[in-house]
Amino acid sequence: MTPSSLHTNAPEWQIHPQLLADSVPITNLPLCAVRLLDDHRFPWVLLIPRLPGLSQWLDVPVVAQHQILDEIRQVSATLNTLFIPERINLATIGNRVDQLHIHCIARYTHDVAWPDVVWGHGTRAPYATLDRLAAANAIAAGLKTQSQPNS
Repeated sequence: MTPSSLHTNAPEWQIHPQLLADSVPITNLPLCAVRLLDDHRFPWVLLIPRLPGLSQWLDVPVVAQHQILDEIRQVSATLNTLFIPERINLATIGNRVDQLHIHCIARYTHDVAWPDVVWGHGTRAPYATLDRLAAANAIAAGLKTQSQPNS
């Protein structure tokens, strides 16, 4: 399933400006744009379904829900393999950005927010340029491996 296989009369899909400002591209999966949140304190990936007009999970067409869940699983498994966290947190809050996006965050008992949620704990700490590129490339490579048959 691809975004173009879902017929809609809605305007063309675009990433919300705040998501563009806070993250960098990693790759596109069949339905979701995958982006690295620019905060080196947490390995944090955003999945943004490339379908117009989505603000919460209930807006996702049923035919797309299973594909998005599979993409969440792929991203979570990749984060788990690369970063070996104690837990992967998933969230679709959307109170500040009214475009559906799914947070996948690798968490550790020693991170600055543990055991609480990451929101509201300190100030975002952007990656150094090369570290951001290395993290995004590692996640992209891991996702490529996840999408291979028999993975």
